[in-house]
Amino acid sequence: MSAPTVTFTSPAAGAVQGTVVLSVTATDNVGVASVIFKVDGAVVGSMLSVPPYTFNWNSTSVANGSRTITAEVRDGANNLATATRIVT
Repeated sequence: MSAPTVTFTSPAAGAVQGTVVLSVTATDNVGVASVIFKVDGAVVGSMLSVPPYTFNWNSTSVANGSRTITAEVRDGANNLATATRIVT
């Protein structure tokens, strides 16, 4: 079994404000089981199991500064892939 692949489509790296669309494309040779978004390691939103893999994150819920957004993707065999994006 191969690990899934995941790529951020939104947001672009750099400055963000207000409601920010977190969006990834995720694929797997068997099928994507789940996508979870995290901001600085804390889960935001619900687990997604069908596309589109998108969540509207309220960036005003955290203090100003650099933030690491992570998308964790698992397939049916529990293989994990991650993608990160740094925003301020």
